[in-house]
Amino acid sequence: MDKEKFNEYVETRYKDQMAYYSKAASKNQKRYKTFQWVLIVSSFITPILAAFDKKGIDLQIAVVLISTGVAILTAGLKAFQYQELWVKYRTTNELLKPEIHYYNFGVGPYAEEGVNKEMLFVSRVETILDKEHISWPLIKKAQENNDSNNIITGTNEAGQKG
Repeated sequence: MDKEKFNEYVETRYKDQMAYYSKAASKNQKRYKTFQWVLIVSSFITPILAAFDKKGIDLQIAVVLISTGVAILTAGLKAFQYQELWVKYRTTNELLKPEIHYYNFGVGPYAEEGVNKEMLFVSRVETILDKEHISWPLIKKAQENNDSNNIITGTNEAGQKG
């Protein structure tokens, strides 16, 4: 691979993928933390409102609405998997990040005599990206199997009845 093609690869593929995974990780982290804080505050407020309801203030509708919101947010966190996506994207980004430095400083496999550093770089980057892409169907299948088993056995993720 000539230097011009390699530089084009770095600019159009490597850097684009780095930006994509960094942005996707940040977006999912923000969504996860937002959902979590809303859940924490809502879960905290609900029993307080329920306690005031017994003191003559009619807050039953508010308690029901907030409890329903907590249930919906909890289901949303499980369905949309913001935490899992955040970790997955951040992991891929962190695996890609040092590769350019290994290349530039000739460390690790780039230090071997006679190696085509550009081809090795492309190969290693694409291997990282392929692993990320290949894992999607496996993760989805495992999740579907887990959900099916929980429905059939009547257990939750921890294997408890209820």
